[in-house]
Amino acid sequence: MIRLRAALVLASAAVLTGGCVAAAIPVMAGGVIARDKLRDREAVRRQADAAKREAVPATLKTQAAQDAVRDVGTAALPSADRIVPTTLTELPRPDSAAGEDAAASLQAYQALWIYLSAQAAKRRRGEPLRSVVLEPGSTLDAPRYVPCESKPLAILFDLDENPAKSADADARWRRWKGDGSDPLVAVPGAVDGVAAARREGIAVIFTSARMPEGASGVAAAVARLGLGEVEPGKTLQLRGGLPGDGVRQTIAASYCVVAMVGDALGDFSDLFPPADASGRQPAAVTETMVAPLWGAGWFLLPNPVRSTAAISTASNGEK
Repeated sequence: MIRLRAALVLASAAVLTGGCVAAAIPVMAGGVIARDKLRDREAVRRQADAAKREAVPATLKTQAAQDAVRDVGTAALPSADRIVPTTLTELPRPDSAAGEDAAASLQAYQALWIYLSAQAAKRRRGEPLRSVVLEPGSTLDAPRYVPCESKPLAILFDLDENPAKSADADARWRRWKGDGSDPLVAVPGAVDGVAAARREGIAVIFTSARMPEGASGVAAAVARLGLGEVEPGKTLQLRGGLPGDGVRQTIAASYCVVAMVGDALGDFSDLFPPADASGRQPAAVTETMVAPLWGAGWFLLPNPVRSTAAISTASNGEK
């Protein structure tokens, strides 16, 4: 009805006023039509926006949050050409640099330092000390320890990672070049703990199953990580294929070894049985006469050096 009235008025005006007004009629009528089309488009847009808002999770209460989710759309999805296939057959272990792992490492090295400080204090007071290296012929049920006497104090750190606990399954046998390319880091607390032991006059001796021919590379890697200078054959013992107990007993002949650090039972004694379904290994740890040594001379904690190599990194076969 409104449009009809407008048309009649315009037609009458054309008769009364002549050609100029008549020429304006199509323009005015077109404006009315354009305005109506704009209104229709606005209505459609509002309906579409309402539908999108309904699709946004109800937990997003504010309009700003809903708009943000709607506007993101698929922009955050990666393009197909950025997806890199992997050859992994299992998920990698969590990075030991995670917060909880770092805290556990710091806690362990703090406990080690408290023990070492107490041993150094005993030596200053002239009190007798006990070595934690088993003598030849010992058993787990009848352990005997290499005498300390007046020998200088020492602590042994095993450098070989337990393959079962490492992200790099070949880390135990990986050759360290010592040229800065080695995928190694010092675990949290290790650098400070080693430095503190040396300040107390306790010799720090690193041991490894690596071949003696690689001593220079291992020494360079240890120094680069901030663990100090070591001397192959003295404060760096690479035993190759020799039994661990023999190397530990050789060191104990010259030092009063008050503590040993490792991440596997074999880092403390070769007498422990292998892990199997018989349950003998746990019993050997907890039900024998060496059980009191855990945390009081024997410290099962993160090795000072950790490999960061990827699981797929190939081993060079060194043993």
